[in-house]
Amino acid sequence: MWSKIVFFLDRAMLKSRITLSALGAPLQRRGVHDVIVRGKTGKVHVSLGQGGRSSSNGHTATVFGATGFLGRYLVNNLGKMGTTVITPYRGTDDERRHLKVMGDLGQIIQLRFDLRREDQIVENLRHSDVVYNLIGRNYETKNFSFERVHVEGARQIARLARENGVAKFIHVSALNASVDSPSRFLRAKALGEQAVLEEFPDATIVRPASLYGHEDKFWNRMGWFARWTPGSFIPVVNGGKTVMRPVYVGDVAMALAKMLRDDAAVGKVVELYGPREYHYRSLVDMFQSIVLREKNIAYLPLPIAKLIASVWERILVTPVVSADEFQRLAISDKIGHPGALTFKDFDLSPHTIEETVTRFAAVYRPGELFDAPLEPVKNRYTTSHIKLD
Repeated sequence: MWSKIVFFLDRAMLKSRITLSALGAPLQRRGVHDVIVRGKTGKVHVSLGQGGRSSSNGHTATVFGATGFLGRYLVNNLGKMGTTVITPYRGTDDERRHLKVMGDLGQIIQLRFDLRREDQIVENLRHSDVVYNLIGRNYETKNFSFERVHVEGARQIARLARENGVAKFIHVSALNASVDSPSRFLRAKALGEQAVLEEFPDATIVRPASLYGHEDKFWNRMGWFARWTPGSFIPVVNGGKTVMRPVYVGDVAMALAKMLRDDAAVGKVVELYGPREYHYRSLVDMFQSIVLREKNIAYLPLPIAKLIASVWERILVTPVVSADEFQRLAISDKIGHPGALTFKDFDLSPHTIEETVTRFAAVYRPGELFDAPLEPVKNRYTTSHIKLD
């Protein structure tokens, strides 16, 4: 049946191409592979154009958490592929306007929603064949606890996606998520994974390591302390011995975008982490060598650091660092979940920190040294180079 339909489509297109060619108009290249039938829903997707933002790949994706750090990079990658992207938002126009230009006219659809309103969630996902859940909080607020966002919210979105015939559900968790974790954030993330799989059994669970990029809370947090504390002290817990594999946010967004078409990750766990391993103290040393400020580290006992951060959480609307973030800075990254996919399974090679750190750290140089030459960062900070007792 489908072969006959494709045959007649090709004949009609061939005639239109001959006519357009005679008129001197540019030709649109299409082939049989542009017609896709999604097995789970039976929906037919037909791509139009030669690729890029001004084309259509036939897919519609909803990205919950699109206005967040990772979300903006994912929307941009989906837009470049010609995907129609629905970007639910709940904040002000300033938090969403940058997403509008990531696709052609009508390609980025922005709808207001509230995580507590099921009808608004359904309105955002009922036309989509792929749903991404990137919603998360680094600290709790009076309206949203970790459990409400990462567990109940994730379960609700997964259930509504299944009930509305969504073909693919991709849930972003965290690399060290565990129900036994001392971090409430990581415990909630692990419970959220379980909730999603109960509602959507063949969902993809993505576990990224600590993300860094222009808008991150990794280098920028170090930069805040380097710029505003007397002596440029940067606080470090656990003696700086925590082992980390930070990953560039653009690499994670690229992998997530590839999952739109690649079904290899359906029902699987995907671990996305950086190619090199570092002690947290080595990362602070690397940062301080670039910003050209005083190299001072404040080694804090974890209970004291959490106490100070808990006071900030009560005083500041957006705390520089939360008590639970200090707790996470004392937890080493664990990789190697049985059967987990990695960047390699998506033909991606993630950036190293040495390749990217200067573009994020150099902005925290003092004004008089801002234009000082940038020396290439050598590979001498990893755990294979520096041994900590």
